[in-house]
Amino acid sequence: MKLVHKSLERDGAGSIVLVPEETEDMWHAFNLIQEGDAVRASTIRKVTTESNTGSRTSDRVRTILTVQVETIDFDTQACMLRLKGRNIEENQYVKMGAYH
Repeated sequence: MKLVHKSLERDGAGSIVLVPEETEDMWHAFNLIQEGDAVRASTIRKVTTESNTGSRTSDRVRTILTVQVETIDFDTQACMLRLKGRNIEENQYVKMGAYH
């Protein structure tokens, strides 16, 4: 795992920017992230748009979300980290307060 930026205060508050390089790095991220932390990551969302004629189309869009972590789950088989929480920064595709 590559440490890109680190800014920590004496009381433990601050921010860290990490870039995982191997699947095992997700296990280390799982052990670092706590409930209540704000996590910014790239994700894919299904976006549905409606045209003037009423027809609907759905596309998969890559976007960056910032989530206030409520639950953390690690899948050992796939080495995949799953975070659940509310979006705390509104963007073009996801409204503020929406769950991810």
